Amino acid sequence: MRRILYLLSAVIFVTIISGYVMNSNVLADEKKAAEKTTAKDLVCGMDVDKDKALKADHDGKAYYFCSKHCEEAFKKDPSKYLKK
Repeated sequence: MRRILYLLSAVIFVTIISGYVMNSNVLADEKKAAEKTTAKDLVCGMDVDKDKALKADHDGKAYYFCSKHCEEAFKKDPSKYLKK
């Protein structure tokens, strides 16, 4: 009887731990996916969706902005915002 209880306890423990590990991996994957589709507006600091944001290229690199105002401010003086 004790063996059955030990075995059942071990199975429950392994099930709980594996569920936690799988959930952690899913959350990490979701975070990585979000990081790839978002960028920080260098002017105001807002996180923006790369697919919907305004984009300006500077020295071969793309920068994303939440509004025309932020895009124009960056274009006027990129070095001011790249130093931050």
